Amino acid sequence: MPLRADPEKVEMYIKNLKDDSSNVRAQAAEALGKIGDPKAVGPLIDALLDVDASVRSEAAEALGKIKDARAVEPLSRALNDANAIVRWNAAWALGSIGDPRAVEALIGVLNDMSQDVRLNAACALGSIGDPRAVDPLLPMLKDTSWKVRYHVTRALGLIGDPRIIDHLESISDESPIVQKAVKETVERLRQR
Repeated sequence: MPLRADPEKVEMYIKNLKDDSSNVRAQAAEALGKIGDPKAVGPLIDALLDVDASVRSEAAEALGKIKDARAVEPLSRALNDANAIVRWNAAWALGSIGDPRAVEALIGVLNDMSQDVRLNAACALGSIGDPRAVDPLLPMLKDTSWKVRYHVTRALGLIGDPRIIDHLESISDESPIVQKAVKETVERLRQR
């Protein structure tokens, strides 16, 4: 739940996004996310281009907490950041916003080198629930990380396309956690 927006504090934190200290800038982005004031969206979008990765990461997370659709395109571009934590937070933020305009960009990072980015991209696609994500998610059921396979299974369940039931039932995963998720997802899809 966002903090009560004190206009003076919001302005102070927005000003702090331009501070010389990257720590001050990162803390300002974090605070603006907690406050949730839409006035911070523009300055936080600008902060996605900060020279410091921690500031970019905090800005992405803050934009996800504010959930303003103006951030979709800049966050989609942030999925290409050199820093995996920035990409991870951008994927999470896009899922939090839930705008279908992010689907193609999120699909584009399903093969990211970072397991956490792949995982958050899958979760975001599940949150958005757009059927365009089904076909790109299916190969991810063979990801090397059981955590990614688990979240891909959950995402496919959230999207809710019953055409994937046969595909899911053919999966023999080594992870009991993934096996359970597959079983639960198939049961939910059959009930639709």
